[in-house]
Amino acid sequence: MDITGEEEEYRKIEEARMPLGSHLEELRRRVFYSIIAIILCFIMCWVFKLHIMDIMKRPHGIAMRKLGLSTELQVLSYQEGFYAYMKLCFISSLFLMYPVIIYQAWKFVSAGLFAKEKKYILVFFPVSYIAFVMGGLFGYYLLIPFGLQFLISILGPDIQPIITMQQYVSFVFLLTVALGLVFQLPLVMLLLSKIGFVSADKFVKWRKYSILAIFIIAAIVTPPDPFTQTMTAAPMILLYELGILVAKPTKRGFILLGTVVGFSIIAMTVAYFYFTHKRRIIDLSHTYGNMQLQQGEDQKWKNISMIDSLHSGVTLKTGNGEKASFSTKKGIDIHMDSNTEMSFVNPWKINVKKGQLFISLEKLKKNLEIFTPNGKMVTNNGIFNLRITDYVTIVTAVKGEATLLAEGEEKKLLEGRQRKMTIGGEPVDIHSIIDWSEGIIPDTQEKK
Repeated sequence: MDITGEEEEYRKIEEARMPLGSHLEELRRRVFYSIIAIILCFIMCWVFKLHIMDIMKRPHGIAMRKLGLSTELQVLSYQEGFYAYMKLCFISSLFLMYPVIIYQAWKFVSAGLFAKEKKYILVFFPVSYIAFVMGGLFGYYLLIPFGLQFLISILGPDIQPIITMQQYVSFVFLLTVALGLVFQLPLVMLLLSKIGFVSADKFVKWRKYSILAIFIIAAIVTPPDPFTQTMTAAPMILLYELGILVAKPTKRGFILLGTVVGFSIIAMTVAYFYFTHKRRIIDLSHTYGNMQLQQGEDQKWKNISMIDSLHSGVTLKTGNGEKASFSTKKGIDIHMDSNTEMSFVNPWKINVKKGQLFISLEKLKKNLEIFTPNGKMVTNNGIFNLRITDYVTIVTAVKGEATLLAEGEEKKLLEGRQRKMTIGGEPVDIHSIIDWSEGIIPDTQEKK
């Protein structure tokens, strides 16, 4: 457009310019429309809040199942669940109504823009929304599951995590919103370069300071652990390089971006394999028998002699009349009786739900922890038999010693001895008490 055309367009904009009062009225109207849209969407989200919560819990479930822990979220007060659902529905309505809000903002500012500026904004808004959704999906499918798994796995065997509903909702939306905004970076850089505010050469010159700022931002918006911060900072660096490339396409830029992308993929693959796979593999030897392996909803009967390793979090079951035996390369021999169910939380932590186990241990480098519904057993050497029912766990030390912990009380189990771990007292024959009481009640009534 020549100078005369720009002046003509500027003159038309000036003629259409509204006074301050009309601007404020227009702003009030656009904000009102946005609020109404959010309220209506909030009501809809509240109706389907349980379904939304199920979707939200998916990353948590993935992480907890891989660690062999419960996937349930906790509440610490009566009102916490209500406030958590309020927050869940409000932020969900913001996500869903984001296009409406952007449209209302566009209607407010478009009257004062030149045709060239309108063209940029009309392209920017849809692409911005797509980038925002991509950032949220990156957090939902990659960063949050692996980040949660890392944060829980570093706690150690003696710490039982309690994840509250409100904390989890805040955590998920903080990361998804933060990543959605982070994925806007190339668009912002392109827009700034197109309007002449910052040149592409400046972005190249500021690269070192930008990478430092990216890691600082990642440390602020993520939990204080290096794994999650790195997983957040890596795509931000990629997006910064992509922003430079779209602002000023060059052959060197493509090569540099490809190098950064390749290095980041390799680094993230190694980190993923180490933190979520290799550290949680239990290598087996001397396997025998049949059992059911259950990972999430998957249920398959397999011959354990065909298996050379287990992933922690997988549930092992023997059926009626079926038995199984296996040894880990850590020096743990386990014999499962029929109708027994157990899982490895990690190579040094076992969770037994029911049945009977015969465990033989060489001198281990670390203590083995065995959790049952009625208490915990800790040992690193010896031979033990565990029989687990709903209300009592009977532990027999055939050889060696162990420490038992039940209802906050710690007891020593010596070789050749047997102890019971119970919750709520020792089991008794209730029927004998009832029969005895029925025998004396008539005598008492006759005396009265």
